Amino acid sequence: MNEPDRMTSLEEPSIESIQQALNQLLAEISPALNDQCQATTGSSMDRINQCIELVKAEASLAASLIADCAPQGRPMLAQAQKTLKSLKSLQLLGFIATEKLNT
Repeated sequence: MNEPDRMTSLEEPSIESIQQALNQLLAEISPALNDQCQATTGSSMDRINQCIELVKAEASLAASLIADCAPQGRPMLAQAQKTLKSLKSLQLLGFIATEKLNT
């Protein structure tokens, strides 16, 4: 399929399709966080924001473990930083997509 054909086969984005896509990406970034945030009612952006807060709390715990010389602190902090970076990227994409749709 060439590029013009692929472009015409894409559906027109809607709030629902954007939220579904964001939820799918959130599940791919961190299944465990996605499960924790499932109870959040509201938009997928609300879920992403809640997950960001949970990861920040994890990073804070990891920093405390590092301060206490616990060996699991450094890998835990590295994972939290990686997940936070991905969530912030997803948050940015979600913001841009919803803003673009609302204009």
